[in-house]
Amino acid sequence: MKYTIGALVLFLSLTALSATAMAPTHVDAILERLNNANDHRDHVMVVAHRGLWNKNGQTIYPEASISSVRKAIELEIEVVEQDIRKSKDGVFFVLHDDELERTTTCSGSAKEKTMQELKQCKLKIVNQGQETATDEQIPTLEELYVEIKGHILLNLDNKISYEEFPAMFELAKKHGVEKQILASVNQNTPEQRESAKKINADLAQYGVNLMPNIYDNNVDFTLYKTILAEYQPKLVQLRNAHKIDGPLTQDGGIFFSPESLELAKKYNTHYWINTLYDPGTTPGLRSGGRGDEMAFYAKLPSEVYGFWAKKGVTMFQTDEPEFLLQWLSENGYRKPYNN
Repeated sequence: MKYTIGALVLFLSLTALSATAMAPTHVDAILERLNNANDHRDHVMVVAHRGLWNKNGQTIYPEASISSVRKAIELEIEVVEQDIRKSKDGVFFVLHDDELERTTTCSGSAKEKTMQELKQCKLKIVNQGQETATDEQIPTLEELYVEIKGHILLNLDNKISYEEFPAMFELAKKHGVEKQILASVNQNTPEQRESAKKINADLAQYGVNLMPNIYDNNVDFTLYKTILAEYQPKLVQLRNAHKIDGPLTQDGGIFFSPESLELAKKYNTHYWINTLYDPGTTPGLRSGGRGDEMAFYAKLPSEVYGFWAKKGVTMFQTDEPEFLLQWLSENGYRKPYNN
């Protein structure tokens, strides 16, 4: 009898462990919406550019820090974008600039330092020229993978070369986050398209998602249709180029025409646009003049996020994630996650 009871207890314990292992995570709910764009065109996803480090024009966490990723996760933002580089001794790490001065307490070229040397650099918070060193270090890509697992998608902006993508993908598989990876591949020159084709050919073995990145001042609509047919991507990052002092876009450009939106439906694809702050002189550089500056500083979010959502955008990459999230929620562009 005692053996029967013991066996039953063991069976129930294993069943409970199995159920826990198979329990859906928040990221499963995000992936369901990513994978089924046509079922969720009434929900707009938010992409936090280099993490959630900026709020209302002020730096609140170090750019590209672990704390900025954790804040994005806390707010149930769907994606963080991060730039990936490689140290002198071959370790992938997270940093936008190769030069260290702007965002860290160190100086010089990041690629000329070992990871141990880079870990001595402290990330900074910079507001209106005032710099504050924090206790946070430059994260490795592996540390970033640990943070995102089960919580949020990650857009990898590869600052090295496409030849480094397979190693990044293998590391993602090691940590069980490959399905959470959105890898940007530029399609704006023949050389970029050729390099991206090689990655796409081997994609099945990695299980990550490739995201074509396309500019309407480099790619015409005929080529655009060819790219979509070749990749049939779950998402595509589109740019409506804006010139200094040029007029605001009124139609979104060729990628947001009625014909283009039919292609999005045909391939079950999300359209992503960047409304990022421009550190230079061209607000809305990537979004027809309708960017975060216009939304936040000019207090015209409906002319930015509302305009693009009506044009078919279902993913915004922004430097004001909290502001965007609140506006989307208040205006009926968000559906709750029931998980």
